[in-house]
Order: sequence, then structure tokens, then C-alpha cells
Amino acid sequence: MNIKYKKLLFFTSVIILLTFLKIDFRFVDSIYCCSDDFDYFIHAESISEDLDFDYSNQLKGLEDKRYNNDSKVAPIGYVGTGILSAPFMFIGNSMDFLRENLFRSNGLMNYKLLVYSFSSIFYLFASFVLLFKILKILNIDIKNLEFLILFLGSGVIYYAFERYSMTHSYETFSTSLVIYFSTIFYKRKNSNLSAFFIPVATVIGLLVKWTNYYLLVIPFFMKLLIGSRKKLILNKQFLISTVASTLSFLALSYQVYGLVTIDPRISYQVQSTVVEIVNTNLSENHLFTYFDRIFIMFTTQEFGIIYFMPVMAASIIISFFLLFKNIIKTKKIDFIQITFLIASFQVILIVAIWRSTASSYGFRYLMGFYPLAIIYYYYLKEKYNFINFHKLLLFLSFFSILSVLFFETTVDSQLSVERIYNSFGKFTRYTQPQYLSGLWSSFFVFDSYLKIFTTSFFGSIIFKILLLFLGKLQFLNLLSSFGLPTDNNDFIIYINNLEKIGFDKFFVTIFFFIAIVLYINKLFINNKNQI
Repeated sequence: MNIKYKKLLFFTSVIILLTFLKIDFRFVDSIYCCSDDFDYFIHAESISEDLDFDYSNQLKGLEDKRYNNDSKVAPIGYVGTGILSAPFMFIGNSMDFLRENLFRSNGLMNYKLLVYSFSSIFYLFASFVLLFKILKILNIDIKNLEFLILFLGSGVIYYAFERYSMTHSYETFSTSLVIYFSTIFYKRKNSNLSAFFIPVATVIGLLVKWTNYYLLVIPFFMKLLIGSRKKLILNKQFLISTVASTLSFLALSYQVYGLVTIDPRISYQVQSTVVEIVNTNLSENHLFTYFDRIFIMFTTQEFGIIYFMPVMAASIIISFFLLFKNIIKTKKIDFIQITFLIASFQVILIVAIWRSTASSYGFRYLMGFYPLAIIYYYYLKEKYNFINFHKLLLFLSFFSILSVLFFETTVDSQLSVERIYNSFGKFTRYTQPQYLSGLWSSFFVFDSYLKIFTTSFFGSIIFKILLLFLGKLQFLNLLSSFGLPTDNNDFIIYINNLEKIGFDKFFVTIFFFIAIVLYINKLFINNKNQI
């Protein structure tokens, strides 16, 4: 690869990342009550600024809108996301302090929010690096670009580049971390340190989302996958860490909610029993009802995982096929497939219970499981060498990546703000049962590309430069000459916001992505299968 091509590839990679990076939740000065984003934001805020889990100042006047138990107030969302993102908010606050004191200015989109928003992207690419290294430790051949496409083809990039204050990048990271330490323990000698970190990583994952019980199965699954005879349960470091990590989890639950508990319903103050939740909206034939919901989850136009999380869908379908094939031929059960299916159906059944994509992009409750699915898929690919099927998954994964870019660019590809029936027959808002066909049609609408450009950081950088050289009036006249709706109120607000944001914020953002691309490029260079 010649130097000019390398430079072009590097430059293009940075532009692509800046195009995916959205301004919607960044061109603001803070995140306000009440939403999931707000919960995770104030977790990070309390930890980074107050160094405690007392949320009374963050929730002053909002005590009855979030968790409240005998005057102990807290966010509804779990604390793990806040713990992982707090260091970034601390850095952002420090940068704001320096800027305000040295330059006596700050402006819209403070560093506190901007650098905090980088944390989800950091953990997403940290997950990529961990999974890349795991496959190399397992001696599985991977091609750089192919693996990147398959990894990003889950929809989680939406929650890194736009809805950055949600849990899903952090779930992906914690799952990858548990797999990583489990792999090292079973593959390498003198791996007591990794045994110690398995419970630590597991508890981090559970703190991010208390219901991700599949994390507890991962070490056993990796033991089966690797074929190791090591006994993790007898490892002293593992046992010590398990006790310490469990006590830490319970201590954090007390600090946040004022009581010691492992019940995930507590933070949402849900009174229904698990049985009542499972039996919600069921017909008499419970088994058939859940089978139907799972089938819909795979095939629906509304983010069906065959189209929008193809690696996960393929891993589950192949596992079922191999399981029944082994039972019929050998009368034996393969525990690798059984363990994988048990772990995957733990998250699938959560979606089946709620009958919803959770009012946002994709089946987001499944995304934390995706790292295990991609590791298992590569294991199956290495073992059975299905080339054509792999090419199909690459195409679908690339399509999934594009679907994030074109999400809500047209009426047909956006979620309904009015109540309509979703794919599961549930009458609800923020749903789009015809998303797949709406997505296809958005590819042929010019306004889709205009919206992608305008709402991206890349577009904002271009507009900011034009504003600098042309001035606001001449810039608007230029856009009007191209027939663009410059009299639109939202666009006027957008331009006014651009004027308020200093160039330094854009320089920091560009530098952040340059650092990511440089590191990923270094990782790729060390892999002999470059393409």
C-alpha cells in the first residue's frame, strides 16, 4: 500500500466518523430531566464533580420524578454507565475550568458535555480492540475491514455517535471485557491476574445493566469453546475477587438507592412480580405466544435482527441447526450450543416480554450481547468455513451500518410520535413497523443526504468554515441560491448555535477521531490479513 493511498484512507476514515457523529444531543449546554439520558448523565455528574452518590443537588425540585425512597433520591438508570463515563466528564470539567479562567469564555456545547459524549465512542472502539485481540488469541483468522463491518453492524454505533448517554456502548464494552479476561485465563499459563479480573468485569457489566445475567455464563461458555480443563471456580484469586466484587455491588446499591439489593426492579420502583411481568399480554398458549414474538423479532421490518443484527441472528440460527443435527445424528447434546442459546435467550426473552424495540433505534436490549455473538460466529466460521454465507452477512452488516446513518432522515424512516400498532401488535409511540421499506426509499431521496450532512459534525465543520470566510448573511444567500430552506426556524437556530461554538471544540473533536483512527490503523498493520 503506497503512502498516498494510506493518507487518503486515513483522511476518509476520519471524515466517515465525523459524518456519523451527530450534533443533535451535543449542540446543547446540558442534559435535562427527564429521560434515560438524564439518569446516566447525573450519575456521571455526581461521581465526577461531587465524588459521591448523593443526588439531592442534581435532583433538587425533581425528587418525585425519579427514584425516591424515604427521601433518598436517585436516578432511575443504573450506575455503571456513570462510573465508566465519569472520568471523561472530569476531563471535560477540567478543560472548561482552564478555558474559562485563561480565555474568560466558554460558549455553547461546553467541554463537560462534549468530552463526556466521547466516552461512549471510546468504549465502543475499546470493545472493538478487545474482540480483535480475543480472536487473535484464539488463533482465528480475521480480515481487518470485514471484522470492522461485522462489529459495527449491530446498531450500537447509534448509541455511541448520537445517543451517547445511553447504556449500550458500555454494555458492549463490559461484555467484551468479560470475554477477554475469560479467554486469557483459559488460553494462557500463569493467568491468575485474569482470573481476578473476571468477576470485576462481570460486576462492571451488571452495574451498567442489572438484568444482563448472561455475563455470568460467559466464563463457562469460553471454557467450552476453548476446550480448557482449567477450573476457574477453584482459583483463589477468582474466589477472592468474586467475594470482593459482590460486596462492592451490594455497597453501591446501598449508596445509590439506600438499601442493599440485587433486584433490578428497585430502581424503577416496579411492584409487579416477575411472574406477573412475564404473563403480561399473554394468550392461553404461552409457549406459542412467545415463539411468535421471537419469530417477529427476527423477521420484522421494524429492525428485525436478520437485517439489522445479522451476526447475532446467524449465530443463534446456526446454533439451533447444529444442536438438533447433533441430537439426531449422535443422540448427544453439544453444551457449547446449549450454553450460547441459554445466554442469548436471556436477552431475547426480555424483548419478547416488553413487545417493543424500546422507543429508539433497533432492538437495543440485545446489543450488549453482540460481542459474544460475534466471537461465536467467528468460531463457527473457522470450524465450518461457510464462505458464501459469510459474504451475505457482510452485505447485511454493511446495510445495518447504513441504516443508522439514514435513520429518521425521511418520514418513512423515522419513529412515529403518535400512537400506532408496532410489529408486536402493541399500541405505542416511537415505533416504525415499516422501517425496512422506509429505509430503502430514503436512499433515493435527496433530502436524506442533506439531513445527514447538516446534522453531522463533518457538515458543521464545513458550515463553520464557510461562516468564518463569508459571514452569516452571505453564507445564507449562498445556501438560498442552491434552493436550501434557509428560512426554516430549525436551520436558523442551527446557524446561530454554530456561531456560538468556538473552533476549539471542533479541533478537539477532530483530534479525538484522529487518535482513534491512528490506533485502529496500528492494530490493523500488525494483522497479516490486511484486507
